[in-house]
Amino acid sequence: MIYDLLKRHEGVRKKPYKCPAGFLTVGVGWNIDANPLPKDIAAYLKKNGEITDDMVDRLLFISVGAATLNCYGLFPDFENFTENRQMALIDFVFQLGGAGAAKFVNSIAMINTGRWEDAAENMMKSAWAKQTPKRAAEITQMIEEG
Repeated sequence: MIYDLLKRHEGVRKKPYKCPAGFLTVGVGWNIDANPLPKDIAAYLKKNGEITDDMVDRLLFISVGAATLNCYGLFPDFENFTENRQMALIDFVFQLGGAGAAKFVNSIAMINTGRWEDAAENMMKSAWAKQTPKRAAEITQMIEEG
């Protein structure tokens, strides 16, 4: 399931922390600097110094929804991809954001023409793969194998 995959890749933190890129983050990779928290969660965090498990799950649900919408924009045939490929691409877009993922122009073109192995190979040559090698290897394997 996509939520389990993302929790494993991102980790789960109820207290805010600075991610490797220097952004204030909470939950499962929720970038507070780029995406302000919903008001009730922000108020709870301010009062208690951390958020609840339910709030973590709610933020993750919102993030997965946004990443999935971005996938439909990048990959017109996304709904017909295997579940494995959908999960891999949602994870990829979740990590990089829609704008970051959109920079993978050649890989996107390869995916959109069914050249899965070429797309996976191309993605593994990127800075993303060098920065998060284990995650990139797993995601590209899911893309390649379907």
